[in-house]
Amino acid sequence: MKIKVGEIIRAKREEKNISLVAFARELNISPGYLSQIENGIKKNPNLDILLRIIHRLDIDLTMLLGLEDKEENYLVKIPSLLKLILARDRNSRVLEDPDVLKRFCELTERVLETKYLLENPELYKMFLDDLMNQTEATMKRYVGMQILLMESSGKHEGKDAGGL
Repeated sequence: MKIKVGEIIRAKREEKNISLVAFARELNISPGYLSQIENGIKKNPNLDILLRIIHRLDIDLTMLLGLEDKEENYLVKIPSLLKLILARDRNSRVLEDPDVLKRFCELTERVLETKYLLENPELYKMFLDDLMNQTEATMKRYVGMQILLMESSGKHEGKDAGGL
């Protein structure tokens, strides 16, 4: 999946709760021109306008133009909704398996269940941090196993650890 420049601009603008009309006015361009940029209709926007957009929305130019090599660099800078779309697309191949999809849904339901309630915000933040750390450690362990399996079967073709 390729994220388009306009999608990132729109997502960042919406993340900052700036309306299209207000942002266009701030940039001294028409709302229609901004809409064309965001919708990918205007393929080569004026460089000065593009620079004002990325400065105002705090978007990294190298990330926006796809010049960065490391996926995690741009994932840190794009809104959560786009991260979710990327994750869905990256995992869609695996989630096509009905058994895997069923187990994924069960996991999601368990996470969303409210059997226990932590009313203290600091404890809840600690809980979430712990959960994320454990999830990352578990994922790294299984990616390591995947690499070992690929190497033992001769299928390792220089892909990164996540097989992306």
